[in-house]
Amino acid sequence: MKPVLNALTLVVMGVGLSGCGYLFGEDGYFRDRGSDYQAAVVEPRMTVPAELDSKPIGDLLPVPGEIRAGGTGKYRVPRPQGLSVGADFSEFSQQQNGGERWLLAQRAPSGLWPQVRQFLSEYQVPVARESATLGEMETGWLAFDSNADNPLVRRLLPAVGLNRRADGEQRFRLRVEPGVQSGTSEIKVLHMQRSQGSERAEWPATSDNSNLERAMLAELETYLSQTGEADSAALSSVDELPAARRSTLEQDGAGNPVLTLQTDFNRAWAAVGQALARADILVDDLNRSAGVYYVNPQQSASDDKPGFFGRLFRRGKSADTTAVQRTQVRLTSVGNRVQVTVEDSIDTSSDSGQARELLRRIHDNLN
Repeated sequence: MKPVLNALTLVVMGVGLSGCGYLFGEDGYFRDRGSDYQAAVVEPRMTVPAELDSKPIGDLLPVPGEIRAGGTGKYRVPRPQGLSVGADFSEFSQQQNGGERWLLAQRAPSGLWPQVRQFLSEYQVPVARESATLGEMETGWLAFDSNADNPLVRRLLPAVGLNRRADGEQRFRLRVEPGVQSGTSEIKVLHMQRSQGSERAEWPATSDNSNLERAMLAELETYLSQTGEADSAALSSVDELPAARRSTLEQDGAGNPVLTLQTDFNRAWAAVGQALARADILVDDLNRSAGVYYVNPQQSASDDKPGFFGRLFRRGKSADTTAVQRTQVRLTSVGNRVQVTVEDSIDTSSDSGQARELLRRIHDNLN
């Protein structure tokens, strides 16, 4: 009985193996057809008998003129060509985040400041105050009824509103700030209005008329897009250009050094990170939720880091000392500004002299 079973087993295995070849082999039913197109034959163009009328027939899928015989190997997909930047790329674009609007420029603040000032000059808008250090310009009051011939007034009048054209007067504050990304700038506009004869002088927290703010940004975008960067940059000397970052290095009530940035947390976080990189300060770790950069001021970021075996053999003896030496650069939002402090831990301030030196290096590299 056993010899019969062995024979049947061999027969079943042979049939199974031949069946696999029949189904999945090179000539099998389920063979790979991925390269069949290489053996395709170009058929002659279809012709219509002369006695019949027909419309011209075109190729739905044109075949290139040069046809080469396909190889026996598998086809290798070529690398895609690089994308080219379109000619309609604009350096300026309006951005909005909630109720906040700004004009994003792909230029540095130092080159954008004279262009904004030239914009007000060409539109015959009086400048009541300007500070190149803060990157701010405040226009004089414009009465839209008595200054109807002003070029800017004519452009902004449709955005004022019919019920505000009679006796109101308007003014704007333009601010040039560095953008989140290096080499970019942000232009923000704040609008204020009051009745003629009023003594109101305090700037509001947000624009009194958001339509006028939006219209002013649109006029700036149009003007800057049509103005050459080189021509406007020559209008101002280097000493008159705005500071790249409105920041001050001072002391708090306890005498600890504090670096204050007049901006929101997102931009301050990006600016401090870029300043640490420019100052060549090693950042061991970071925690954006807590607003902390863990740095080692004594080690350069460009120094070679130890390899795997180096970290492995010194792990036991230097883990504790590394934790002690790691300094915290902490960012804290306070109102509409951000304060940067240096700490050894969340409860312990760093040495005053070392903290001031580290903050000075960050402050010098914010520009």
